[in-house]
Amino acid sequence: MDCEHHCRHICNWIERMPYHRKYALPKECCPELPVCFNETLMGEMLPGAIRQFRGPSGAHVHEFDDHWLFHRDIVNASDDPVGHLMRDAPEYLVSMAIVFLTSLLMGRKTRDKKVEAAIAGGLSGLFALLLGKLVKSIDEERGMEEVREI
Repeated sequence: MDCEHHCRHICNWIERMPYHRKYALPKECCPELPVCFNETLMGEMLPGAIRQFRGPSGAHVHEFDDHWLFHRDIVNASDDPVGHLMRDAPEYLVSMAIVFLTSLLMGRKTRDKKVEAAIAGGLSGLFALLLGKLVKSIDEERGMEEVREI
């Protein structure tokens, strides 16, 4: 990336970040994000977050009242949503597959109970998604760091 902005040190920091590791940066160190970050709706909103942004090198940032929470994705969701799901959020694809397969299998066995098959598929997919999120969050929280300066 050829960045000409005065904030190049932030881009350098992001490029050195390991993927999926979270970093909390207090707003007193960085009151605003650089111009190369764009607000987005793509991504999972975290509890307590005000809004979220995507930036260079796969940066995904959640804004809180007193800090920014950074992590780096392998594939930027704004550029390649399907690739992002496959590489950075496979729990969503797995849960969708479970919904489809469960509904299909139960629908075959009980032709007159399509609603029950759909409900069972939805519940099993929801369970798979929550389990995937739990495993992922345990791994991410273990590696979270607070950064005082970049």
